Amino acid sequence: MPFSENYEIETHTEFDFEGEDYCSLFGASNATVFQNPQWLALLYGRLVPHSGARPLIISARRKDTGQLCLLLPLLHTSYLGLACVEPADCGTADYNAVVYDPAFEEELLSDGKISKVIVSLLKPCHLILFRKMQGDSKMLAHLLGEVIVGDMTSSGHDMPIWAPYEKWRTEILSNKLRTGLRRKHRKLVAIGEVSLRICKEEDDIKAVMKALQDQRRDRYSDDLFLEDSYFEFYSAVALEGVETGLSELSALYVGDDIIGIELGFIHDQCYHFILSGMQGGDYYKMSPGLQLIDYILDHRVALGDTRIDFTIGDEEYKSSFGAKPTRLRLMARPMTLLGRLALKTYMQGGPVKDFAKRLVAMARKK
Repeated sequence: MPFSENYEIETHTEFDFEGEDYCSLFGASNATVFQNPQWLALLYGRLVPHSGARPLIISARRKDTGQLCLLLPLLHTSYLGLACVEPADCGTADYNAVVYDPAFEEELLSDGKISKVIVSLLKPCHLILFRKMQGDSKMLAHLLGEVIVGDMTSSGHDMPIWAPYEKWRTEILSNKLRTGLRRKHRKLVAIGEVSLRICKEEDDIKAVMKALQDQRRDRYSDDLFLEDSYFEFYSAVALEGVETGLSELSALYVGDDIIGIELGFIHDQCYHFILSGMQGGDYYKMSPGLQLIDYILDHRVALGDTRIDFTIGDEEYKSSFGAKPTRLRLMARPMTLLGRLALKTYMQGGPVKDFAKRLVAMARKK
């Protein structure tokens, strides 16, 4: 087992994410909802086996007490011969993070051997690549050593929200948007009773998740959610997450028609919009997606949430609800010439990057 100055560093292909050790670490950390114990347990258990990637989990424990102080949930991936080490993502996580206890931050950052030990455990690979990182990520920079940092084109959209919701709504939403929502809402009421229903029973969750897949199929032909393995994974998150409070599945009804669906995650009094769908046809003119957001925000504020996160993507509706983009970062360490060339291609952006992403998508489906 490799050692740093103060920590025992170990690699795993399996880890008890829902055990006391990791739950305590996550609770003390500043990690995101995408490092939640239940999320990672389901990701590694349900999705990773179908992804072609190999689990690589790195833990750091205090030598004297055995306390888990840091964990890197990673994967060995390969894209057309390019061997990479990446966070456990599989195209599902909007934010990646190092999970560590801030009480040990100073000691970890002053440990002169930990970087060399961890990087040695990530080999062999062409490229160590962490995308969708928030803030300065100084801990990851320390762990990787010779790191290359760049801004991504993707942004997060986290913002405060407060009670009473009508006051927040009046202060944040434009008069034009509020007027439009009211006018279209009256049209919906004329068709049938409008209600937001929170799915809690297994049969209800399964039916609404299937409806969500159908709604997204009509809009996104290349959506990962349409693939069986991803649908089953998200359905498991919806079913099991309702018991722990990780997830909430909402459906906006007009009479018996479901016109909008949202699978959201909850972490630290923040509601994250994750997967949404909306009904087309005649309902499309009545902005079912915006109506759904309006209902959900009212509902979550009543439950005590203080932040909302529209997550990744720069769709116009997010700014309409007052969200401002926060640029995410890329942090990488090439380990070979091929890795350096691949990273340079990725960071150049434009048509070259788009072509590279298409090749990655093709490789993922093989």
